[in-house]
Amino acid sequence: MDKMDIHQPSGKMKKIVLQDFLTEEQIEACIQIYKQETSTFVSDICAAIIEPNMAEINRKLGQENDARYLGYAVLFVLDTLAIR
Repeated sequence: MDKMDIHQPSGKMKKIVLQDFLTEEQIEACIQIYKQETSTFVSDICAAIIEPNMAEINRKLGQENDARYLGYAVLFVLDTLAIR
């Protein structure tokens, strides 16, 4: 998958891929929600996948993260890959 940028506390950007913070099962769940083509995709994956796993995601990425920002990052990657 393509790398995306996330902000670090220092203000610098860090390149990551979805597998850096989501498991394969979580990515597949995101894809299934994405395929439903709802206007609430970001809210849905935040509530179902990202927010319940924020402690682990923050540990994996080595910094505090915003769930909604990561949700939009996932949306960007899936839109870029044109998964439908």
